[in-house]
Amino acid sequence: LETMISKKLKKLEKFGVEPTVDIFMSMEGKQYCLKMALKAKSYELMAKAVSNDMYKNINECVDKLVAGLVEKKVDRTGKKAPEYND
Repeated sequence: LETMISKKLKKLEKFGVEPTVDIFMSMEGKQYCLKMALKAKSYELMAKAVSNDMYKNINECVDKLVAGLVEKKVDRTGKKAPEYND
């Protein structure tokens, strides 16, 4: 899981930020819960996913963080952010 998370978090390098990402994994009943907290210089973003598949949770949380960074970029520049795809 650790290598997959590291690989997926490389997507965040496209934004030119040096974030710190704290990752919390747990069980909620019979489902896996994943929380990611991204901390950058001037803001924090949180993402949470709960499902039966931890790999699906990783993808969902990273996608939420990327969407949050795109939104922050739009807020900061006032322009439409470019598409960030793999």
